Amino acid sequence: MSKITLKTIASQLNVSNNTVSKALRGMPGVSEEMREKIIQLAQEMGYKKNVPNVGGNNSSAISISLICRKSFFDEPTFWSHVLYGIWNFSGQNNISIRTVPIDPSDENDALNMSVITGVPSHGYIVIGTIHDELLRKIISTKTPTVVVDYYSNDVDCDYINSANDSGIYKSVKYLWQNNHKRIGFINNKEGAYTFNQRYKAFLKYMEFFKLPVDERFIWHDAVYVDTQYYIQKIKALRHLSNFPTAWVCVNDNTALAFYNALKEMGIKVPDEISIIGFDNISSIYEPFLTTIDVPQKAMGERAMQQLLYRIKHPDEPYLNIQMNTTLIERSSVRNLNDCKRKD
Repeated sequence: MSKITLKTIASQLNVSNNTVSKALRGMPGVSEEMREKIIQLAQEMGYKKNVPNVGGNNSSAISISLICRKSFFDEPTFWSHVLYGIWNFSGQNNISIRTVPIDPSDENDALNMSVITGVPSHGYIVIGTIHDELLRKIISTKTPTVVVDYYSNDVDCDYINSANDSGIYKSVKYLWQNNHKRIGFINNKEGAYTFNQRYKAFLKYMEFFKLPVDERFIWHDAVYVDTQYYIQKIKALRHLSNFPTAWVCVNDNTALAFYNALKEMGIKVPDEISIIGFDNISSIYEPFLTTIDVPQKAMGERAMQQLLYRIKHPDEPYLNIQMNTTLIERSSVRNLNDCKRKD
């Protein structure tokens, strides 16, 4: 039996070799009807190069492209653990990983798509906030795709996220149980998807616990390392009678920057101000911060599991998976009582 090539398949369907190549690589430029015909014929004829038997037990033929911002590879706390989960799972299951770093300043540049689709891949893992336009282009290739730590109502695919809503619920409830009634929220200028979700949850659960929200104590434009930002904010507002006794911070990096500003001003944590973070990456810096733990490594591993499932079951309903979070109680929150502080 002669060897089955792209040309063999193309001649059977009276199309070009390039059309067959695009269809088998999941690239745009081929109608869905023709793509299905090409893939079906390739499987029937025994062409294996770009049509792996993903339903079988052998995963060694599967190659995955990992798409994320360039800065994530240099980040030693949150993203490094997510990436480790992905790489660890791929190593244990003989799956090859190709990394595709992108620059958020030019995400929608046509070059990004050519880099992403330039090498055949059986699936894409996208981690972190991404422009919907680029994500939509990735999905249009019909290549199985799983997105980690982001969600879009406008783009249908599988998503893996931490349970941001319930994490903030645990934060606000914990402060409320410790008798804090005036609580501020510090967001971050970066404006990541998860940050916006945590802010919305904060407003919801402040209302749930019947706690007042003062817009003067909702800071949206904080910067991780800029302690002067926090110092200026504190100096401008601390004289107010309803200045918060506790602050929920959108993540641990924000919480630590806020703490450093308080420390520089001689304000003691938690004696005078209580702080709670999110993500549980602070232990490598200041192992005192009460925070919400996110299962970062498990998120990476779960994304890989879902991608393999999606490759094998392309027509099953998409999933929006939320990994549970856990409150880590340390020493940055003080339990107030009526004798020590009155509202």
